[in-house]
This record gives sequence, C-alpha cells and structure tokens, in this order.
Amino acid sequence: MTDEHDQETVCLGSPEDYGTFPASVTLNGAPYWLVREGETGFRLLSALCPHAGGDVALHGDVFFCPLHFWTFGQPDGDCRNVPGERLMRREVERRGDGRLYAVGRDY
Repeated sequence: MTDEHDQETVCLGSPEDYGTFPASVTLNGAPYWLVREGETGFRLLSALCPHAGGDVALHGDVFFCPLHFWTFGQPDGDCRNVPGERLMRREVERRGDGRLYAVGRDY
C-alpha cells in the first residue's frame, strides 16, 4: 500500500504481523529482509547481493550469498568478508498507528 502523500512510502503492516525477524518482505517486486535495529527500530536490507545479484538468504545470524560466499551482518547489512561492501538499505519508520512504513529510497 502506497501512502498517497509520498510515492516512496510503503506500509509494511504491524510488527506483530511477522512471526520472527528477520522477515522476508517484497516491495514493488524486489526482495528485502526486514530486520530489527536495536530495541524498537527496524530497517530493510536488500535480499540481492551487490556483487552479482545473487539471492541473499538467512544463514544462522548472517545473510549469505551462495554465488561467491559473501556474508552480511544484521542489522547493518555490512559485508563481513569484503570491506566496504554492503547490502542496499531502506529506512523503516514506526508511526503513530503502530504500523511500520518503508520510507525513502534504497541507499
């Protein structure tokens, strides 16, 4: 659902809608991981590897790309084996209605 006032805002629903985190989310056809950031925050991380576009899967407490074995930490998405690389991110806000909203664009 897109907020009528901001084309870059997408409602993700309530945190209670997700069984566990990280949670797989699809926005506009693109795969993401919804991760917790601290006690109350959330963030989206792209589920596509920045190196070769492989599908990034959850493996234990890290995200893993099987194409070339890159691993990424959570909640920051920083690559653990290639310094300076990371998953694309998108900010998430929890608004007064208790729902989570993806805001802005990937960075």
